[in-house]
Amino acid sequence: MKIIYYIYQERTKQNMSLRDLAEKSQISKSQINDIENGLKHPSVLTLCQIALALQVSPYKLFKMSVITDK
Repeated sequence: MKIIYYIYQERTKQNMSLRDLAEKSQISKSQINDIENGLKHPSVLTLCQIALALQVSPYKLFKMSVITDK
């Protein structure tokens, strides 16, 4: 699985809308939507902002992606 799946999974697990995540991460709603749909590849800084807004470690997002990609 790709890291974008875990962003979506974590956001929906927390009942957080795209708008909520956009406000908390200071990233536009359209950019987050594009990231979740695999249309854009986020930078490390963007991933860290999203992880902080989701209150998860960026490491957790990377780790889960690496574990499932093997």
